[in-house]
Amino acid sequence: MRIEPGYVEIVSAVLRDLGHDPLLFPLPRTGVVSEGDFRTMSENLVAVTQDPSIALRLGSHMHLGTHGLLGHAILSSRSLRQAAGLLIQYSPLQGTHGNVQLSFNGENAVLTFESPFEVEGAPNFMVELFFAGLLTALRQLIGPLPEACRIELAYEPQMSEAVYRRYFGVHVSFNHRKNRFIGPNERIDQPLSAAEIPVADMYRRQCERLLRDMNAANGFGGEVRRMILAARGRFPGMEEAARRLNMSERTLRRRLAAEHSSYRAIVDDVRSYLAREYLRETPLTVTDVASLLGFDDVANFRRAFRKWNECSPQEFRVFAQAQNGTDHQPADHSGRRQQSATQLHTAPHHKTLV
Repeated sequence: MRIEPGYVEIVSAVLRDLGHDPLLFPLPRTGVVSEGDFRTMSENLVAVTQDPSIALRLGSHMHLGTHGLLGHAILSSRSLRQAAGLLIQYSPLQGTHGNVQLSFNGENAVLTFESPFEVEGAPNFMVELFFAGLLTALRQLIGPLPEACRIELAYEPQMSEAVYRRYFGVHVSFNHRKNRFIGPNERIDQPLSAAEIPVADMYRRQCERLLRDMNAANGFGGEVRRMILAARGRFPGMEEAARRLNMSERTLRRRLAAEHSSYRAIVDDVRSYLAREYLRETPLTVTDVASLLGFDDVANFRRAFRKWNECSPQEFRVFAQAQNGTDHQPADHSGRRQQSATQLHTAPHHKTLV
């Protein structure tokens, strides 16, 4: 399982809303955690807050950006079917023992969730967190949900049904065989807003590749890399990075030094990786790539790229095209409906969903 920095921020916000000081609560560390650690953290939240709606509150505070690379990949999806495929493959909440499945029943799409474990004091914590987050995310992607949407839960209500309806925002019923969300499938293949963004498909593929490859990175340095990548093109300074990782700058510097690395070296490594991906996979100009990577001056980007890769961006692109048998032409930015790649890497002002 993986806890993104945004999740820690959500936990802190909910604790403050409930009148608790987050500084007195053992906030979860970010990065890869065991299911046992995640369960312990959830049990601590339940015990400290004594609020039976805590999981619903957490899920309702989330937005897609909270989920790091997974959220960014979903935001770049061209349809709900594609977004659902990413959720099924990469959702951290299913862990190793849970399950997320999408099926179709007549005119309905059905998303079923099996919890990886039970949380002491709140056995349905994971189910409620998952579905509250799911519905928030859906609203962020498509706006108001169709009236036919509903949630079916495989247990008796632990609170008044009005509480469930308030957080889910759709009809809820109980004592079913499975926990599932049901909605009309007529919108499953309709284009989402990302379908109109020229580089959205490229960005989604890149996020998927990073989810596969970067999640395999070992050590604390790998965790820092994933945090930087989740910033979606905005490279945080060391102070902000330490805050996102829930530690001091001194601790961040010390832990990286123990792995014979530094924050600057990791940022350069990530920039070099992304630069090569953009030049290899997209028709973006070198100037556009420099802007995406935070360089104000394209000449500085060219110098940095040569330092990282011992060749110029143009030389790398020619070599990559020769290997792939492709010939990318510079993107046409004149179309009215096109959005710049830099805008794509800026957190969009979507409608809200958990």
